[in-house]
Amino acid sequence: MGKKYQAGQRLSAEDRAQFARERRAIEGSVITQKGFEGALVLEHIRGSQYLIRMPDGTEVFASHAKRREIEGAAEQSVSVAGWTRWQERR
Repeated sequence: MGKKYQAGQRLSAEDRAQFARERRAIEGSVITQKGFEGALVLEHIRGSQYLIRMPDGTEVFASHAKRREIEGAAEQSVSVAGWTRWQERR
C-alpha cells in the first residue's frame, strides 16, 4: 500500500478491501495507549470508529487514526497511539 492518498481521491476496490482487512484485524487487540491501557477492541463500526471495552468493563466508542507516514508505524500505532473517545471529538 505504499501509495499516498489525498483528500477527495477515490480508492480502488483492492485498496478498499485491504483497508477493510486492516480494520477487522484490529478487533481483539489490547490497547496500551495512555488513558486506554488494557482496553479491548471489540468491533469495527465504520471508518475509523470502533467499540472498545475499557478495563472497568464499560463499553465506549472510540476512533483510531492510522499513522502511515513512518515505516512500521501502522502496526505499532494500533495499540500504542491514535485512540480518542468519540465523546471527546471536536
